[in-house]
Amino acid sequence: MRIYRDLNMVEQLGSGVPRILKVYPKSSFIFGNSFIRMVFVASEPVYDINTGGATQITTQKTTQKIIKLISQNKYITTLELAESLNRSRSAIAKQIAKLKEESVIPRIGPDKGGYWEIKK
Repeated sequence: MRIYRDLNMVEQLGSGVPRILKVYPKSSFIFGNSFIRMVFVASEPVYDINTGGATQITTQKTTQKIIKLISQNKYITTLELAESLNRSRSAIAKQIAKLKEESVIPRIGPDKGGYWEIKK
């Protein structure tokens, strides 16, 4: 902590927890025998630094939009889905592959001329 203070990367030592408690309730802290865990609930989707992309929430929303678009047009292509959702074709293809693997939207017929079916 001293190094961060010397580099002017922190305001003052020991001020973080009181400032956190002004915004978050004490129930955000979980005390164990040898640790303190802090759980901060985000009010909106956050950026996931581990994957370099959006969180699971954004993925679920996109998946729901894919299913909605397929329900409106069972002949829609991955390119049309990508353009409609402002996503890359490869991102849509990954989500469709997952949905197909889960048997949510099996493909009936070939890529060209086939169509999507939505399983409930």
